[in-house]
Amino acid sequence: MITFVLAACGLPEERPANLQTPTAPAGKNPTAVAAVVSDGGTGSGPARSLEALGEEGKRLAAGMRVLKSAELSGTGDVGEELAAGLDTDACLRVAFSAAEAVVGRLEDDKGRVLAETPSTVTDGKLGERGPVCARRGETVRVRFGGAKGDVVVRYVAWTSR
Repeated sequence: MITFVLAACGLPEERPANLQTPTAPAGKNPTAVAAVVSDGGTGSGPARSLEALGEEGKRLAAGMRVLKSAELSGTGDVGEELAAGLDTDACLRVAFSAAEAVVGRLEDDKGRVLAETPSTVTDGKLGERGPVCARRGETVRVRFGGAKGDVVVRYVAWTSR
């Protein structure tokens, strides 16, 4: 296929060095090498660290302070309270990274969805287009779900209060 594309573009048929197919070192399982290449070397955890997610605050949550950062894991939906019984109105934003595609959402204490990713993603933001605001006395939870297996998610949440 590459030879065809190169020939169609008028380029020599030599394969550039950076397009070489990875090969297993002597005595190693070639399937294991392919698995590492296919998942980007991330293993079974989320691609981004809590520190890397925290850096999103400079752009996503300028002027806000970190409310909570955590790693959640479990089967099915996982989540936790971000703010319980707010003493003032507050606005929130969240950045997350998951090992497998999930739907991220912020919910109030009545289970109403305040923000949600439009589809399953491994890297997402809640309140990206504007902060998600809650009124005094409300409780806000962050939830992640929709993965086919175990859920492992790292997130950082920021607040205006």
